Amino acid sequence: MTAASARSGPAARRWSTVADVRVALRRRWDRGELLSVLVGGEGWEPIRVPLRAPTSREMATDFGAVQDWATQLHRDAGPERRAAFRLETRTVGGRLVGANAVPVAVWVDEPEQAWRLLHVTSDVAAFTSAYAVSRVADPSIATWVAEHPLRVLAHADRWREVTATALWLRDKVGTAAYLREIDVPRVDTKFIESHRALLAELLDALAPGVADETRSAGKDFARRYGFSDKPPMTRVRSLDGAPIVGGFTDAVVRVDELARLEPAARRVLVVENEITYLALPPATDAVAFFGAGFDVLRLGRLPWLRDCDIVYWGDLDTHGFVILDRLRSLLPHVRSVLMDLETLTAHESQWTTDTSPSRAELERLTPGEAETYRTLRDHELGTSVRLEQERVAFDRVVAAVDGLWA
Repeated sequence: MTAASARSGPAARRWSTVADVRVALRRRWDRGELLSVLVGGEGWEPIRVPLRAPTSREMATDFGAVQDWATQLHRDAGPERRAAFRLETRTVGGRLVGANAVPVAVWVDEPEQAWRLLHVTSDVAAFTSAYAVSRVADPSIATWVAEHPLRVLAHADRWREVTATALWLRDKVGTAAYLREIDVPRVDTKFIESHRALLAELLDALAPGVADETRSAGKDFARRYGFSDKPPMTRVRSLDGAPIVGGFTDAVVRVDELARLEPAARRVLVVENEITYLALPPATDAVAFFGAGFDVLRLGRLPWLRDCDIVYWGDLDTHGFVILDRLRSLLPHVRSVLMDLETLTAHESQWTTDTSPSRAELERLTPGEAETYRTLRDHELGTSVRLEQERVAFDRVVAAVDGLWA
C-alpha cells in the first residue's frame, strides 16, 4: 500500500489531530476551568491531552500514512520558540519497519498556548480586565469572578457598570429606596432589570444573608433585597352601581389600600378579560375584579374577601384551571362559573389553540373542574383546545351571572 492510498484509508481517520486536541481543551474552557486557574492563585499546571496513535500493526501496514500523520502533528506544533504545544512520543515498531518515535500525547505547557489553540486570546484579555476591576472593587466580587468566569465573560463589555451597580445596591439593601434612585454612570433601571439574575448572585456574595429567600431574584428582585417596588394594583367595578371607593364605581386602586377598606358588597365575581369585565350584566350587592391572569393572586391580600362569596371565571384552558387552583390556595372558598365541559363543548366553533398547555397536577379542583381540566390537558377533544372567555356567547354569560346569586 502506498502512502497516498493510506491517507484515505480508515486507519488515518482514527488517529488524533489538532482538532481533537482543541475539542479536549474546549471542554475545559466550557467548564470555566482554564480561566479560573488563570486568576485563582493555584498556578497553571501543564495539560496533557492523550492522542489516539497508530498501533504497531498499523505501523507495519500503513507506514506511509503514519509518517504523514506524525509529520503533520510536528508541523502543527510549530517551532520550539513559539510552539503551539509539546509532543510526547513513545517508541513503536517491529522487525518490518523498525522502531519509531510516535506521538502519543500533546502537552500544553503555557496558558498562552491554550489561548492560541482555542482562538480565545481576546476573551482572555476581556476576562482578566474584568477580574482586575473586581479586585479593586471588592474581594468578594473578585472571588465570585474567579469561580464564575464564563458568566463574567458574557457581560465583560459592561463589567465595570455591573460591579459599580452591585456595590450601590449593597449599600442600599433594606433601605426601601427605589431602584430609580441609582446614580451609577451609564446605569438605569432597565440595566438593572436586564441584569437582575447576575446582580442577585453578586449581592448574595457581597451581603450574605440579607436576601428575603421567600422572594425570587426574578420579578421580586426589588423586594428580595429590601427595595421599594411598584405597588400591586387591581381593578374593581361595582355591578349594582353603588360607589366603591371615593364615589367611583370603577377604579384601579392599590391593593394595600383596598385591603384597609371594606366595600359593602358581599358578592365578588373575578374575570380574566377586560372587555368582559366591562360588559358584565348588573348584579345586586356585587363587585367585579379584573383578574389579568396570575395577577389575580393579589386578591389573596384582601382580608375582607374571606367573608365574601367569590366566583372565579377564567379562560377554559389548562392555565385557567391553574389560576383557579392557586387562587383557592389563598381563598379556599372560591367557586367557579362557566368552566365546565358543557360550556366547552357548546362552543366548539369558537375554540382556539393553547400554545403551551400546562401538565401540572392540580389538587384544589372540584370533581367537575378536574374532569374538564384532564380533558383539556390530555387533548381528549383535540390538540391543545382552548376557549377564551370573550368567545363564550353573551346570552350564556348573562344567564350564568343571573343564576349566581338567584
